[in-house]
Amino acid sequence: MLFEDLLIDFSFATNADRANALAMLLLPFARRLFDGCTPIHLIEAPTPGTGKGLLARMLGLVVLGVTPDTSPLPRDEDELRKRITARLLAGDAFIVLDNVDDKSVLATSTLASTITSDPYRDRILGRSSMMEAPNRVTWVMTANNPMFNNDIARRTVRIRLDRKVANPSIVRGLKHPNLHEWVTRNRAALVRACLILIQSWIAAGRPLGKELLGSFEAWAATLGGIMANAGIAGFLANQATHQSRSDTESEAWSELIWFWWNKWGPTEVRATAVAEL
Repeated sequence: MLFEDLLIDFSFATNADRANALAMLLLPFARRLFDGCTPIHLIEAPTPGTGKGLLARMLGLVVLGVTPDTSPLPRDEDELRKRITARLLAGDAFIVLDNVDDKSVLATSTLASTITSDPYRDRILGRSSMMEAPNRVTWVMTANNPMFNNDIARRTVRIRLDRKVANPSIVRGLKHPNLHEWVTRNRAALVRACLILIQSWIAAGRPLGKELLGSFEAWAATLGGIMANAGIAGFLANQATHQSRSDTESEAWSELIWFWWNKWGPTEVRATAVAEL
């Protein structure tokens, strides 16, 4: 039901992207089975109109029973911090940062530190007192061909959609043309399917998955175990490719080191010479 109905009309680039999408759906139902933080689920595509926002909204609809709010990421660092604090204080369980496309925002330290902070602490707006809230959010981000610095790249898990056509918004032959209506009508069965996969893993003795992701070890072991127990392959299989493709900071450093070695080899040089290079 999850693969052949809920996700059938989305054009996942690889099986790994599809598996990561299912793991994103299962996360809120399995969240209290492990401690620690969870990464950002990055739903990306080469062009607009591929279904990124629809996928985020439909998976959120299964989890919440209502369509989640899809707000853009603020461009101002301080405004972003205030927005995150307000959402966590409100107890939001499913946060979608929609259509992120500004490179300066993607490099934000506020977002990077939030993802790996549990509990999350911040000063309450207009007061001198501090707030503290558990970070149990399922973080979702949608973007077109995003580029990150290393701090954000290593905190994201890729779910790539690609219809491989010039105009992906024109789609025919869908199994569920009105997916919102179908999900609403079948939500109880979809939730039951998620819980069955998780309960099967619990009944099997909670075998941990072998996948690793730094700063999110408990998440990777738990969701990897649930996926493996269900016989679903591909979870995190695209992570190395995703990080090498998205991490422009490391790419720039690698280019500098290549030119440095090509000019001087293993000899010592002054910093001014490297700056000139």
